[in-house]
Amino acid sequence: MKLLTALCVPYVLARGVFPMLGYPLVVNSAVYRFAWIGCLSVSLFCFCAKRCHVWFRNLHNSIRDDRYLIGRRLHNFGEAALANQNQNQSSEDAGDGVLIGREGDVDNGLRLRRAIQQEA
Repeated sequence: MKLLTALCVPYVLARGVFPMLGYPLVVNSAVYRFAWIGCLSVSLFCFCAKRCHVWFRNLHNSIRDDRYLIGRRLHNFGEAALANQNQNQSSEDAGDGVLIGREGDVDNGLRLRRAIQQEA
């Protein structure tokens, strides 16, 4: 279908539509000569425009997702989070490398090591 369009549209424009407009034979010959180059240029421009549109849309979505942290979980989100973390650390007993669960977690499957909590 694309090959048929690429061959027929320039021919129909150059031999059918353009001569009916009443231009001289020299102009019609020039239009016939450059019709395929012109259609190729237009189709190449449309292809590049579509690719750039997709690229900019993906870039915009990526920046938005990074800004609002879509699909990620916020761990440290302000003063209240630091106070909660300090309170949880002070109430727990000392043990290195032991997996512990925090009571405030919504997702109970996520567990942090004590060493990672102390570094943060």
